[in-house]
Amino acid sequence: MSDHNPKEPNINSLSLDLTQLIFSSLPLPSLLRASAVCKLWNSLISSPSFTSPCLSYPWFFLFGLHNTSSRNNQSFAFDPLSNAWFLLPRLDDPSSSSAFLGSNGFFFTTTPNFSYTPVLKSAWRFTSPLKFSRLNPLLGVFYDGSSGGFGFKFIVVGGVRFIGGLVDIEDRLAVEIYDPNRDSWELCPALPADFRSGNSSQSLSSALFKGKFYVSGIYSCFVSSFDLRNRVWSEVQTLRPPGVIFSFLIPCNDMLVLAGMCNAPRGPSFNLWKIDETTLEFSEISIMPQSLLHSLVESEEDENFASLKCVGMGNLIYVFNEEYHQKYPSCLCEISAENGKCSWRRVPRLPLPLAQRQVQQQIIKNPTNCGCKTESCFHAEMSLKMPATVQVSQGNKVTECFVDALVSSFDR
Repeated sequence: MSDHNPKEPNINSLSLDLTQLIFSSLPLPSLLRASAVCKLWNSLISSPSFTSPCLSYPWFFLFGLHNTSSRNNQSFAFDPLSNAWFLLPRLDDPSSSSAFLGSNGFFFTTTPNFSYTPVLKSAWRFTSPLKFSRLNPLLGVFYDGSSGGFGFKFIVVGGVRFIGGLVDIEDRLAVEIYDPNRDSWELCPALPADFRSGNSSQSLSSALFKGKFYVSGIYSCFVSSFDLRNRVWSEVQTLRPPGVIFSFLIPCNDMLVLAGMCNAPRGPSFNLWKIDETTLEFSEISIMPQSLLHSLVESEEDENFASLKCVGMGNLIYVFNEEYHQKYPSCLCEISAENGKCSWRRVPRLPLPLAQRQVQQQIIKNPTNCGCKTESCFHAEMSLKMPATVQVSQGNKVTECFVDALVSSFDR
């Protein structure tokens, strides 16, 4: 005889459509836990027909790379809907390389070998060698229907190379595009000569937008785009709104956004502009509240603002301070898809690891003594950009690697 009172609600008695509707209103931590309860719930959440608002918000990832021991590396993921950071399982760097980058849901090493892995799955793949081995290039992941198989390709732009143990900053390295189905690199025209004095990711920002890979000088404000279909660069232009000190180009929904630090008559400000990709005309859409800007830096000296970085995709733009002694403070701006209204808010501080992990805890609390540096990457994890974690071809599917990586983090 069942102990269940038939008058009490029972979720198992609900129709599958209604159960799926209930799941669609859950925040991601609850959704992931629910997917691990039973096969039925997992199949409902993994169904191609399943949709949820939480699957459309880009996540922000920070990876702490320890200089002496990969066992002390740490990865963090920020969920904007839960407004919480999550400590991810440790990701090993296979080559112990300092040339470690993140882009569009993948981690990469570029020297001595080029390798990649999805952010949430430590499954490193080594590629055939680059034609031109390089440090600090710009990296992008784009989807090419003609490529079949994996469905995506990597584009590597700029960077610097070592010649005889010395860095050659003047060498204009060819653009290289990697096809994982053929394990081959395609050589394309190099970044225009205007970028010669600063052609690495330390002085350039990039944005994939409408079939083009845009490159902009963070300080020079030069802009050019690489047509991914025709494999040609556009004419170099200058994109510098009044007062801009440095800026970053960001792809947001159906528009290109320039985010930049300004030295305005009213004082320093961090501004956002909508960019017309055809004419490069700009129109201001938002200014970060002064209280948020002051929370990112110690003072209003120009050198303090220089450590601000910006990444974004979809409807979110993240601004953060890359200085370790600041503990990486950050904030985000959400751009409404309906009316374009911008809303800013502070991102919580990075979490401290649990007490029993004393060595890992030191990385966050005392980075000056442990030799830790932080690489940042951005990934629209929940906007279905990465087939490694969400199956794009089948809709909003939360895959096993995503569940395994995050559920264990939420349970800590």
